Amino acid sequence: MPRPIKDPKSGIYYIRVRVPADLVASVGRAEVSKSLRTREPAEAKERFAVEYAAIQKRWAALRATPEPLPLKRIVSLAGRVYQRLMTTLDQEPGEPVIWEQVKRLNEQVAGNDVALEEWYGPTVDELLIEEGIATDPLSRTRLLKETQRAWEQATAQQHKRSQGDFSPDPDANRFPEWSPDNKPSEPSSGPTLSDLFDKWKKDHLANGKTENTVKDFRQKLDALKDYLGHEDVDRISAREISEWTDHLRHERGLTPKTVSGKYLAAVKTVFRLARSKFLIENDPAQSVSVKIPPKVKSRSSGFTEAEARRVLSAANKVLEQSSNMAHHNKLACRWVPWICAYTGARAGEITQLRKEDLTVVNGIPQLTITPEAGSVKAGMYRNVPVHPHLQEIGLLDFIRNAKNGYLFHSDPSSTPAEAVKRSGNARDKIAFWVRDSAGITDERIQPNHAWRHRFKTVGRNADIAPEYLGAIQGHSGRTAGEDYGEYPVETLYREICKLPQIKVD
Repeated sequence: MPRPIKDPKSGIYYIRVRVPADLVASVGRAEVSKSLRTREPAEAKERFAVEYAAIQKRWAALRATPEPLPLKRIVSLAGRVYQRLMTTLDQEPGEPVIWEQVKRLNEQVAGNDVALEEWYGPTVDELLIEEGIATDPLSRTRLLKETQRAWEQATAQQHKRSQGDFSPDPDANRFPEWSPDNKPSEPSSGPTLSDLFDKWKKDHLANGKTENTVKDFRQKLDALKDYLGHEDVDRISAREISEWTDHLRHERGLTPKTVSGKYLAAVKTVFRLARSKFLIENDPAQSVSVKIPPKVKSRSSGFTEAEARRVLSAANKVLEQSSNMAHHNKLACRWVPWICAYTGARAGEITQLRKEDLTVVNGIPQLTITPEAGSVKAGMYRNVPVHPHLQEIGLLDFIRNAKNGYLFHSDPSSTPAEAVKRSGNARDKIAFWVRDSAGITDERIQPNHAWRHRFKTVGRNADIAPEYLGAIQGHSGRTAGEDYGEYPVETLYREICKLPQIKVD
């Protein structure tokens, strides 16, 4: 998916999306840009998702074949205009004189096609685009008239409210409830994409896999449905799947790696299971592939020694600095980089640590990274000994003195499902802080993941064997034999102690 873009001067995030090539002439520009009105990364992501969905509906409306709308749907759409006006002014309708003037103007507009177009044309067009609807001129004219009627009705109610009468509108229920899916669809005798997804979801969860993957796959299959305009599996060809991948790359601007490893991989997985369950005879995605060009690499993916010291030095000072950052996010910036430096763990695994995840075995303190706390790749727990330097700088004291529950969340009692989101927010806060406060601006490295690369490099230099590095970081064994048996805490502690202390100012 495209991501929010931060303005380097103001710090405000924007949505910038390329206009599909076939719609540039209709839209009148090659790119859509809009402020998300926030400097907070997590909030920017949420607002971006809403705006991006609205833009996709606009594209769908511009591509759709105009069709007539029945009166019930027209009145239902006009009802949305009524409801929005009533909701917007629910608490403060203003003065009666305002609505008396609006009433007079409404009466002048009624029956005047030119005035109707001038007053309500933009509102109607925005509403149709918002819902992804393309309609014929006659239906649009009817919608203009019904919108004018809805305004008249809302005006009368707001005039009552402006005089202190907030009684319900007795005619409000004349508008049918709006449903974007109440358009008749062609019947299909075969399975739908939703059918195949539901079957895959049931199988996936039955195998103890994560709910996160379900959400991710649903989004990927929805993207395919939106592109096709239907979900009838029998009508999907390999060529259409291939053209969809081209659309994701060239029109939505996704990288070949994202298209292949995320979107196409999800569709292939669902189709492959459906084929194995004899739900479909042919798999249209089986022969489709996306060529991924060799990655250009101009530097190490891990922090340099200077960069690592810079981040950790800033982490030592973050609690003393005055800022608008919430205290739990300051704690995350204080401790998570240090823990990642000496464990090579994923930042999201550390931001979901709980107080009870610190235990002592045979005198050795260890952190348990477990799917019980949130999300762990491959769903496997592991125990990671605490490096002596982490003990020296007070990590154990911090954890032991913390409240029960999650260490880096605003709500320590979060459920595992909530913890996934909260730990993700904390992880993103740290990444933003590394860029903005610690000053690591090189876009060629990832501000959190760079610790995993650095850990591997430092571990090799300290003569830690690959199997021990993998066990500490949570990487699968290179051979089946390496997955047999356990790695005792004494063994891993012996190896992790080989890592040299990171000295900072």
